[in-house]
Amino acid sequence: MVNVPRRVVITGASGNVGTALLRLLAAQQPAPAVTTIARRTPPATAPYDGAQWHPLDLARDDAHTKLVPLLQGADAVVHLAIAFQPARDRDYLRRTAVAGTHAVARAARDAHVDHLVHLSSAAVYSPGAYGDQVDEQWPRRGMRRSIYSVDKVAEEDVLDGIDAASATDDQAPLIVTRLRPGLIAQHDEATALLRYTAPAFVPRSVTRRIPGLPVLPLDRTLTLPVVHTDDVADAVMQALLHRAPGAFNIAAEDPLTATMIGVAFDAHVVHVPARASSVVADVAWSLHLSPVHRGWIDLAYATPLVDCTRAHTTLSWHPRHDAEAVIDELVTGIRSRSRSTSAVLGERSPIDRVRKLLTAGPLTRRKLP
Repeated sequence: MVNVPRRVVITGASGNVGTALLRLLAAQQPAPAVTTIARRTPPATAPYDGAQWHPLDLARDDAHTKLVPLLQGADAVVHLAIAFQPARDRDYLRRTAVAGTHAVARAARDAHVDHLVHLSSAAVYSPGAYGDQVDEQWPRRGMRRSIYSVDKVAEEDVLDGIDAASATDDQAPLIVTRLRPGLIAQHDEATALLRYTAPAFVPRSVTRRIPGLPVLPLDRTLTLPVVHTDDVADAVMQALLHRAPGAFNIAAEDPLTATMIGVAFDAHVVHVPARASSVVADVAWSLHLSPVHRGWIDLAYATPLVDCTRAHTTLSWHPRHDAEAVIDELVTGIRSRSRSTSAVLGERSPIDRVRKLLTAGPLTRRKLP
């Protein structure tokens, strides 16, 4: 028999998956006590008002020390925290992702928590099987030009070390569950997605017209694993209930294709080779005309599809949304400027837009990992 944990600690709870997970945990009977850790505390509105919030930036050098007392007495820790901004501060992104994961995992062991659920990504998988399904044993070297992929691989390397340490000391082992979802999307993520992808100088009136574009430049071979945010939250819940160690692929049964995207946006897909899109993205990034690093384009055409059999059989997890439903919901969210009340999923204020525009900095040469 599986039971809902009595007390759960969640990092990054104000984000996309965290928001959905808070809704899901609040619906449990009995609902667990939830401690949440994030850089910024969201307003006391549903679903954030049912948790005890502690502001903490995991990129801080003292993050581990701050975390240990917050994790003591918890039945499980769910590590969702990730930073996408500032996109050009490579050191900060790395410290949040890798050093932050190290701090959380070490603190979980030092606080004698026996279960850690880590949100990884299908982006950890090595290129070479694009369009084909791979299981959790596929090589895990990631995409070299993608900062996100490189850091996700490094996070799992950290967990490998934690697993090894747990197996050799006298302390009760820390069960580590790694979830590897495809592209995660939902209705309320739309505004945040536009904020991450549209330059600060682009008026909101322009971004509102995106769903009505007549043409959409995409490589027709685009084939991505995708999953609804609520389905990822459900996978986290099943991981908490089953307490199974190891990695689990998480995705909708069918992949997201260029044709599906064109239909959702009511646009004609014009074939533009992936390599050309990558070059354009690189030039636009270098000129500070776009906040989208070329690594995201490269990753879209390198990430394989994923076989979720292990999640089905071990976690009893099955997606409720197919790929078409996911992209349709996201586009609907873009049309309606859907958002949450948290700073992560909310609208950028006019002051923030001006500040972003003024502090974007001069032309720079960046160092890729």
